[in-house]
Amino acid sequence: MKLIATTITETAVRMRFADAEDETRATKWIDFQVPLDGLKLPSDTGLGDPETHFLATVRQAALRYARDIIGDETRRLASLRDQMRG
Repeated sequence: MKLIATTITETAVRMRFADAEDETRATKWIDFQVPLDGLKLPSDTGLGDPETHFLATVRQAALRYARDIIGDETRRLASLRDQMRG
């Protein structure tokens, strides 16, 4: 999959990854939207005004946000699995 689209609004970043640019041909895709006010730079400071950064920096901050959320959910599910195994 590769990055197909990035949309930045006043309040959020939306990104789409897919295995084909044409939606009708894609068989795998991930769409996500994250709030701008929750994004951080690699230095762990807030992103601030996205217009003052390169697009790659905003994309990276959005991906890190999504990665952290997915990581938390992965750990939660692993914990549930471990509890069920007893």
